[in-house]
Amino acid sequence: MLDISSHGIMCEGEERDFMNNNTDDNNIDKDNVNTDATEETVAEEIVAEEKIFGGTETEPETAASDAAIPDGAGIPIFPDNEASDEADEPDDKPAKKTHRALKITAAIFGAVVVCTYIVISIWFMFHYNYKTYINDIDYSFYSLDDVDAYIESYIQDYSLTLKLRGGEEHVIKPEDISLDIKPNITAKKIISEQNGFLWPYYMLKRKDYDLYYSASYNKDALEKLLKSYDSLDESKMEKPEDAYVTIKDGESTIIPESEGNYLDFDRLCCIIDEAIVKGESVLDVSESDAYESPELTADSEGIVNEQKELAKILEMTITYEIDQVSWRLTSKEYGDWISNVKGKWKFSEDKVREYVENIASRYDTYGVPRNFRTHNGDVITLANTWYGWMIDVDGETEELMKLLEAGESTTHTPPFDCYAAVYHDGGDDIGDSYIECDFGQQHVYAYVDGNLVWDSDCVTGSLANNGKYRTPEGVYTILYKKTPAVLIGDDYETPVTYWMPFIGELGIGFHDASWRSSFGGDIYKNSGSHGCVNLPVSAAEQLFNIVYDGMPVICYY
Repeated sequence: MLDISSHGIMCEGEERDFMNNNTDDNNIDKDNVNTDATEETVAEEIVAEEKIFGGTETEPETAASDAAIPDGAGIPIFPDNEASDEADEPDDKPAKKTHRALKITAAIFGAVVVCTYIVISIWFMFHYNYKTYINDIDYSFYSLDDVDAYIESYIQDYSLTLKLRGGEEHVIKPEDISLDIKPNITAKKIISEQNGFLWPYYMLKRKDYDLYYSASYNKDALEKLLKSYDSLDESKMEKPEDAYVTIKDGESTIIPESEGNYLDFDRLCCIIDEAIVKGESVLDVSESDAYESPELTADSEGIVNEQKELAKILEMTITYEIDQVSWRLTSKEYGDWISNVKGKWKFSEDKVREYVENIASRYDTYGVPRNFRTHNGDVITLANTWYGWMIDVDGETEELMKLLEAGESTTHTPPFDCYAAVYHDGGDDIGDSYIECDFGQQHVYAYVDGNLVWDSDCVTGSLANNGKYRTPEGVYTILYKKTPAVLIGDDYETPVTYWMPFIGELGIGFHDASWRSSFGGDIYKNSGSHGCVNLPVSAAEQLFNIVYDGMPVICYY
């Protein structure tokens, strides 16, 4: 109920005093009038509120109060805080009801959550938690019976498949070797290590278990079974071979290692035992260390270094130059002469000598029959030749070995025991400067650079006494020349002015014969020399000035 006095409503007398005071001021403020009107409006609103919350009990008082207040009076209204609080009290009842409902709902929800958690926890007491791994296999949410069945099934169905090199496979069954398998851990044991009520924790953390088996079997039976396999027959196994460096087509090449298929029987038994204990169903023996392995592989440091060292050696080229002939000795040829001896590349002296002998047989012309075109254009064949090129095989073998071991490319001329005028590969080695002796015509010709520069009659070895002193035909060279000289024979000693020997072993050569008055014709048949070619003194002098050491001399009849 609204207390009018408490709101400060003025009585009639007070209103008159208020009006008198305004008259004395002789000035009525329009703003005050508006304020009074506003205060009346507030008072009316308060009365309205009282009607709403106070009910009919307030109506008589309100009426009486209204009667005591004349119309148009300005009534200031001052709110009463206590009255307002009393008016607000009914609002708490709906809020309390809502709060209680929320508490009940929360309690029910909490109970449901707890019950659900307990149910899930109990479920996890018989099932593996999330992120449970056995031998790296995910067994999350598997039941105890599932894992027990898996372990039992494994033991019952277990067999070990051996994969050997060459694609061969063999299956070892439990009955073959009296195999008895027992697991190291049971499904129940794993469950017991997990707290079902901590399943949220296991959602965040992986838990691994190692399941393996202890196995007992008859080792003699296993060995007997293995030996029955054809591929494990030692006589049929191939030992591994190391990688090595060799030369193919003149290039350094690494020959890869050969794995072979030789098995260490004891080691094989060990890895089979390990596989059974681990519960493996397949054992790839080909990838294991049961097979003997090569010590050196293609990528071994020693092999790689060997290959590089050899490659550098094979870069060497030796160029042979002999007069007008040249050829190259390259790795395609000398590569076969190299072998590795205690980590060092060595050349075989026997193979080097063989090479020198081969080039000598190809390029030597000493002693071989040759064709010759005479002064009159006839082509004759001369079989007896003490002329031509002949390589010093021993000397060249030694020199070539030094060049090869030095490992540097170079140009080389081999040493010769005998030389000719020119060197041709399969061609004429006499050249264009030579002495031609036509014994049948008893005449001698001298050619220089293909031009006839001198000729003379002569007297050669006597044909009497069965040709005891007959001058031999063939191809020879001027050995040296000397002036003067003394010719010494078995029964003579003759001084000469010009001496030009060409058959050293027989002491035959050109010389002047001052004791003769005639030359040419048939003198040689019965009154010839002891084998030398006799010349007039003047002719001998001229020839002496033409010839030089090594000049070819061609003699024929």
